[in-house]
Amino acid sequence: MMRRNKTGKYLLGSGFGLIVLFLILPLLIVIAVSFTSDIFMTFPPKGLSLQWYRQFLVMSDWREAIKNSIIIASGTAVLSTSIALVMGFVLDRFNIRFGALIKTLGMMPFLLPPVIIGIAFMAFFYAVGFSGTLLNVIIAHGIFYSSLPLMLISVGFESVNKELEEAAMSLGATELKVLSTVTLPLIRNDIFAGALFAFILSLNEYFIAFLVAGFTVTTLPIKIFSSLRYSYSPTIAAVSVFFIIITTLVVILIDRLTEGIWD
Repeated sequence: MMRRNKTGKYLLGSGFGLIVLFLILPLLIVIAVSFTSDIFMTFPPKGLSLQWYRQFLVMSDWREAIKNSIIIASGTAVLSTSIALVMGFVLDRFNIRFGALIKTLGMMPFLLPPVIIGIAFMAFFYAVGFSGTLLNVIIAHGIFYSSLPLMLISVGFESVNKELEEAAMSLGATELKVLSTVTLPLIRNDIFAGALFAFILSLNEYFIAFLVAGFTVTTLPIKIFSSLRYSYSPTIAAVSVFFIIITTLVVILIDRLTEGIWD
């Protein structure tokens, strides 16, 4: 029996290791290609060089794409978290008819394909005569990615010990004072984690940004896809490594902030 258990654990561990390797291997190849000295993306790399990272940081079009992506992602984080915070608070504190249905509808945008959301926002913005700006993308991303912050913030509100709020109110604090000094500090990790989720998803999003902004705003994903149409420069691999690093750091931070939230 013990031998069978050891064999099962060995097979399970080996299978898990193969899955992790299968997921990580493409990333390792991209990282290796980003250091090639060749003018095309080739693997294994023909020599080592940092020239593609220098080109990525020096060229004005890449810098502009980085700036646009960071502005959009930051605005998205603020807007989506604000929407989620208001919805989460109202649904948690007020006995609203069909509240569960409204919360479910609040999760729906993230369940729909981005291309459908992009087409819907493109049609809407053109209809109102307001399109092709950074603000358009921020609004579209903010609404689309409000679902994840809503989920986290709703769990945060549900986990708040209501006796703490009642104790504060019994000492003379107003509802607004209780919200700002007791409730929000207790769920600040959930709020911050939701904002980080929205930030990193917006940073990596392509379809909505392209459909909403058209050819007037270039984000980093749009720049990558347009560059792939004309060449296979290792600069694209260097940019991909930038995405990998940023995404990894944000995921680690989210994991620290939400540790124990689902226990």
